[in-house]
Amino acid sequence: MSSGTSTATIVEATFATLQDEGRPSGASWGIAANGALDQFSYHYGNALVGNQVSVPSLETVMTDLAVAFSDEVIVAVTGASAEVTVGGLPARMNQALVVPAGGELAVRDIRDGVRCYVSIFGGFGELGGGRAFLGSVAPDRTLRYGLDLVAGLTLGCGPAGRLDVSGREYPFPVLSPPRPQSPAAGELGVLPGENRDLFERDADDIFDGDYVMTDKTDAVGSRLEGRIPRRRDTAEILSRALPIGSIEVPGGKELLVLNRGRGLSAGYPVVGVICTSSMNVLSQTRPGAAIRFVPITVAAARRLRSREAEIIQSARERMTRILDTPRVAGAATNDHKAGKR
Repeated sequence: MSSGTSTATIVEATFATLQDEGRPSGASWGIAANGALDQFSYHYGNALVGNQVSVPSLETVMTDLAVAFSDEVIVAVTGASAEVTVGGLPARMNQALVVPAGGELAVRDIRDGVRCYVSIFGGFGELGGGRAFLGSVAPDRTLRYGLDLVAGLTLGCGPAGRLDVSGREYPFPVLSPPRPQSPAAGELGVLPGENRDLFERDADDIFDGDYVMTDKTDAVGSRLEGRIPRRRDTAEILSRALPIGSIEVPGGKELLVLNRGRGLSAGYPVVGVICTSSMNVLSQTRPGAAIRFVPITVAAARRLRSREAEIIQSARERMTRILDTPRVAGAATNDHKAGKR
């Protein structure tokens, strides 16, 4: 890599943004966290390229994304299943990939999910440093802040000169994350909501059937069609701050799940709260797909989140060892000598 600033030029993009983990510190000012909706895939991508902390990545939603790089870089694609190519040749997801200087990475035909993330060693950013809001580049549609990716836009990327992977004999290992055992596929773990008592026994109706994701979904909330629990107490509820994953019952034929871009409530009762790990699953649920709510305990929800953190940290430590191992001509790292792929 050169000693100057490496750049990434967007070749093709439709619904793509510069994303990071968001700004949870803004809650005390009434500012939404925002950030990547699939936090697991975002952090996992950063781990795969050896970033010690999570830095900005590219997020594309259900549409193709192609990026050309000025210098040799290490990238990884995570999230929904997709066709990935480097210089027109097939490449794998969940694997650190070397893109040569002048090469193009493309993510196409996204399926079995909604969002893909492109991570790079050192992270992406606006040329000249750009400006962050409360330490984050994550878009906030309410405040009209954020960077949409369009063809021809050039970003800065990675610290040039940090990694030399020229002439590497073996590919990096494929580290597809294990799927959680519980809840099962298509199931979302739900904790009791603060207004559960307003529904009395009808609160459990949300566990009695499937819900279908509608196309009325964005960073603020997702609307789900299905059985609506009947509220028994109709007293007014003041608008207030609510946790990410809150399941509101606004009336009508839909439930409203609050995503990372949520603001204050609109005075709707909250019958349940989807746990953090299951919110990552919901973020990858396509319109028309069915999901089912299942009850979960706080202890079980914490175990799921801890397990995800362990998976991310394990990948980060393994890739850091591989990337930091001094290379000797014709030699491979221990992982490669052992035949691990």
